[in-house]
Amino acid sequence: MNIEDYLAEKKKLVDEALRKYFSDNNPFFEVMYYSIDRGKRIRPILAIASYEANGGTKLDEILSVACGLELIHTYSLIHDDLPAMDNDDYRRGKESAHKKFGEALAVLSGDGLFAYAFELFTESETNLKQRFRVIKEVSEAVGPKGVVYGQVLDIQKHEEANPKTLRQIHLNKTAKFISLSIKVGAIMASAPDEIIKVLEKGGIYLGILFQYTDDILDVTGKKEKLGKTPRKDIFQEKLTAPRVYGLSGAKFRAQRYAALAKNTFHRLGPNFELFNEITDYVLNRTF
Repeated sequence: MNIEDYLAEKKKLVDEALRKYFSDNNPFFEVMYYSIDRGKRIRPILAIASYEANGGTKLDEILSVACGLELIHTYSLIHDDLPAMDNDDYRRGKESAHKKFGEALAVLSGDGLFAYAFELFTESETNLKQRFRVIKEVSEAVGPKGVVYGQVLDIQKHEEANPKTLRQIHLNKTAKFISLSIKVGAIMASAPDEIIKVLEKGGIYLGILFQYTDDILDVTGKKEKLGKTPRKDIFQEKLTAPRVYGLSGAKFRAQRYAALAKNTFHRLGPNFELFNEITDYVLNRTF
C-alpha cells in the first residue's frame, strides 16, 4: 500500500468514528460537526500509525484517543479564524464557523470540542495508566506551554524577521501537537520510554516541517486546493518562513527538517519506516 492509499484508508476510519461520536440528537452537535467535517486527519492518523508501529492491535483502544486529538485541532482552527485572531472567512473548503453561525456559536463550538475531546480520552476504563499519561501530555502540548502560547506569539506584531522567534512560533503552534500525536499512540501501545523519546524528537522535526510547508503554501497555494484563504500571512504581516528566509530559503530549510525527521525515525528500524513516507508526503504536499 502506498502512502496516499494508507492515509486515505486511515482517514476513512477516523471519519466514520467521528460521525459516530457526533450522532447525538443535541442540535449543538451539528454545529460542532460542521467544523469537524472535511479535515485531513493528520494528527489522528499519526496517533494510529504510532500505536500500530509499537505493536498495538486493539483499534478501538486508540481510535477514541485519536478522534479526541482531531477535536482539539479543530477547536484551535475555529478560534484561530475568529475576527479577533486571524479573521479568516474560509476553512476546509467552506465558510468558517463564525461566518456560518456567528461569533458566539463559533466560540462555544470550539469550547465544546475541546471539552468533548477529554470525554473521548476517557471513554474506556481500560489502560487507565496510559490514558492518564495521555491527558497530561495533551494538556501540556496544547495549553499555555504549547499551542496556546504559539498562537499568542503568532498574533503579535513582529517588526524584525527574527529566526529565533519564528522557531518558537513553529515549535509551539504546530510542532508540539504533531509530536504529541505520535507520542500518544506510542503511550497507548505501552511502548518503552526510550522509543517514545525518539518518536517525540522525530515528531518535533516533522511538526516544524509541517509548519514550513504551511507557510510556503500560503504563498504558492490556491484557495480551491488549500481549503482556506492563501496569502493571509503576507497581508497580515505574520512572521513566517518565507518572510524570514525568502521562498527558496524556506524550501531549503523544509528539506533539511524532513531529513532530520527521517534520520530520527530511521533509528527505530523497519517498523517505523511509515513515518519516513509520511515525512516525504508532508514535504511534498500541495494542500
